[in-house]
Amino acid sequence: MDFEPVLGIYNPSMARDNTPTIDQFRPAVLRVLADGRERRLTELGDDVARHMCLAPEVMEETVPSGQPRYRNRIAWACSSFAQAGLVLRPKRGQYVISDNGRQVDSRNLTEYTEQDMLEWPKWQQYQSEIRERKSFGNAAADLPASSGVRNEGTLAEWQEASASPTKSPLEMVEDAQADWNAKVSTDLRQRLQDSTPDFFERAVIELLWAMGYGGVHGQKQHLGRSNDGGVDGVIREDALGLGKVYVQAKRYADSNSVGNGEIRNFIGALDSRGANKGVFITTSRFTNGAVEAAANYRHGTIVLIDGVKLSALMLDHGVAVQKAHEITLYELDDDFFEEDE
Repeated sequence: MDFEPVLGIYNPSMARDNTPTIDQFRPAVLRVLADGRERRLTELGDDVARHMCLAPEVMEETVPSGQPRYRNRIAWACSSFAQAGLVLRPKRGQYVISDNGRQVDSRNLTEYTEQDMLEWPKWQQYQSEIRERKSFGNAAADLPASSGVRNEGTLAEWQEASASPTKSPLEMVEDAQADWNAKVSTDLRQRLQDSTPDFFERAVIELLWAMGYGGVHGQKQHLGRSNDGGVDGVIREDALGLGKVYVQAKRYADSNSVGNGEIRNFIGALDSRGANKGVFITTSRFTNGAVEAAANYRHGTIVLIDGVKLSALMLDHGVAVQKAHEITLYELDDDFFEEDE
């Protein structure tokens, strides 16, 4: 049985689950979008419900938040399709089918699973990043400095990784939380890649500020893209500006790693200012040469933050994210049952 989490009142509409699964909704989403029209999620949900002839009682079923269950599952189907490249989001909150999506739609499937979607390299890469985050606990402090190309893995490896050993209920809850936050971190990194360079520069400055650089009386400044002299921002760590952290931000696609030449240019910008502290942040990765060039900087310290660690830090410090759900787990209070001596 499902119960309303706050009031503790049984909700019959939540207990029923006659709603099609996400896997069953995916082919219907592509069939509706096959006409090539852009649709907002609300309109798409209406059209999918009509296409699948969902019964009124099915459309009345809700998830614990009160959202109709069918709309929740359609939204998840769209989200996974966007990550796999089967639908595109030309505008915020709008979806249109891609050529790859048309290819899947032509198969006339009754369901399409996340396992099936591993045929698409973009979905493999997305899942690979989630696995990488989970393997290090997703906390920014646990993530190593990384360079090179992400390991995509074979289809057999993906299938093997999908098999879960028997775990306790508490372990499953903890795993579900790790899965959720790893997905949010991965989605966040991709949103940053899709942002404008100016927005990204401001975002990383906000992150450093949220991390405590600047202290109580410090200042933050976005220098902008024109005539920035090789730096995009500066954090003044005290009221007099005696301590400064200079920031370089590169909003790169995964195929474009930061090389040692860009690190050397950043070093030159720091030296020209007499600075000894710099942070270089990118949405992609650093080459081995870039990592080595930063480590060999003798006049100070340069910290490299790649896209995976960047988004993990943003989750840790609540930048560009908000708490979505909280759960409470209970255990028996043995002291309550002790008889008075």
